[in-house]
Amino acid sequence: MKKGQTETVGLVIIVILLIFIAIFALSFSIKPKQENDDILKLKANALRASVLKTNLCGSVSVKDELENCIDGYNECIDCGELSSEVVNIIKNSLENEKYSFTVFGNNEVFMKLGGCVENITAVSENLGNGVVEVSLCRR
Repeated sequence: MKKGQTETVGLVIIVILLIFIAIFALSFSIKPKQENDDILKLKANALRASVLKTNLCGSVSVKDELENCIDGYNECIDCGELSSEVVNIIKNSLENEKYSFTVFGNNEVFMKLGGCVENITAVSENLGNGVVEVSLCRR
């Protein structure tokens, strides 16, 4: 083989390697970055736990007050104000994420805040006579 042919073959091999590297790099940059479902589930569980354990006044937590409202009375704040308080807690906890916070009591929806089309639901937590479900929306 002549010197010119050897250089041409080497140049072709380098170009082919560059093309493969570009295709490989492009395949990673094109994929949309989605949060792992497990991470969203952990975030939803942490949100649920922190909201329910937040004290409203004295030693009365959100969980206690939700149970009271389902039973028809309030200990700390009015049940109508409780939903706006829960919204404030969630908005202060999340940064520009959509959510769904639903409380079921006496086999019906007692409180529904936010909303998701496609969501990751946290493990629900039982109240005295109800259930709380928190979901985070996929982007």
